[in-house]
Amino acid sequence: MAIQIQTLFSATQSTYRLKCIAGQNALHNYVSWMYYTEDLSTLDFIRGGELVLTTGMSIGRKEDNLGKKDNSYVNEYLRELVTKLAELKASGLIVNVGKYIPDIPGEIVDLCNKINFPIFTLPWEIHTIDIMQDYGNRIVNEREKVYKLEQSLKDAIFNPQEFNIVQLENTAFENARKYSVLLLEFPEELATKDEAEFYRYMQYSFNNKTGLAPNDYCFFIYKNHIIFIFHDDCRKAAGKIEAVARKDEYFKNMKIGISSSCSATYELPKEYEHAFLALKLCDENQLFCDYEDLGFFQILGDVKERKTLEKIYNQVLGALNIFSEDKLHDYLNTLKLYLNFSGRVQKTADVNYTHRNTVNYRIKRICEVLDIDLSNGHTRFMIQVALYIKELLEKLDS
Repeated sequence: MAIQIQTLFSATQSTYRLKCIAGQNALHNYVSWMYYTEDLSTLDFIRGGELVLTTGMSIGRKEDNLGKKDNSYVNEYLRELVTKLAELKASGLIVNVGKYIPDIPGEIVDLCNKINFPIFTLPWEIHTIDIMQDYGNRIVNEREKVYKLEQSLKDAIFNPQEFNIVQLENTAFENARKYSVLLLEFPEELATKDEAEFYRYMQYSFNNKTGLAPNDYCFFIYKNHIIFIFHDDCRKAAGKIEAVARKDEYFKNMKIGISSSCSATYELPKEYEHAFLALKLCDENQLFCDYEDLGFFQILGDVKERKTLEKIYNQVLGALNIFSEDKLHDYLNTLKLYLNFSGRVQKTADVNYTHRNTVNYRIKRICEVLDIDLSNGHTRFMIQVALYIKELLEKLDS
């Protein structure tokens, strides 16, 4: 969460006689700071999210040097400035018009609308230092509130003994009736990058593209996950995040896990575990996994003692460990398919790309080693539970 251009614009439009003349569809952009420039060579200092202000002073110098006084300089300067700012993911541009730049040319308005980049005019009579100080204070105040909220919700999940519900007062999370959690994997290629740098990318680039309102959620980075907390059911928001992730340069192959909803903050640690479980159980060809779609894994996932799960597996299928690792894998896969297809040998063989005689042999051998009768319903159920346990533990360890 951060302050949006729309918030700054709405609060100060009349005070500074601001006009938004292009890029109105991108007023949801988040603002990281104010940045003043008259020199295009300094733009490489921009890190993303800055709201830039210029008077066009350098245009006057350039005209004097060349002895020309036409508007081509305005077009050239603004076109280069806007294009570069958009590439650097600045949030928008304020032009102090009246002296060096009389007005924004139609060509630049069209360009900003085309690339969805907000541009504003500020009358020359308004002192630029006033709006920069005002916006700077608003950004700092919002940043402090966001930081406190992030820390509070992080405590609610990982240090519940340190959390106090009072910490959510005067935030969008106060008196919420629902809470939910969404997890994104942290891209491996960014593991060595500075966390603050990646946080900035999430805040002022990735989150911008989702179109989510800043008060709908809170997010923070914890170890190798990006954690989003919502004060509502996150499923609609998850769809927007998934759509952005599929096209994002870092997240296009990442996994997303979402929790169910809870009604109290003390349940957030449980919902974090649910989202984590969903993330781990995403199939290889699946980007998005919902905890509520996990079926029997929801029950197993709530078993806190791993030793209990391992004990059940060993009691049911542990005797098969006499086989080599490769053979055990083949036998268990055949057994799983055989049970899933209600004992249909030919169907099992077709899906497993083996001969039906191979299936019959493996099933017979399994029954001998385990000393079981697969016609018994309770036996089949316990074997399926054990197979679920094995899958769960393997994915949690991956």
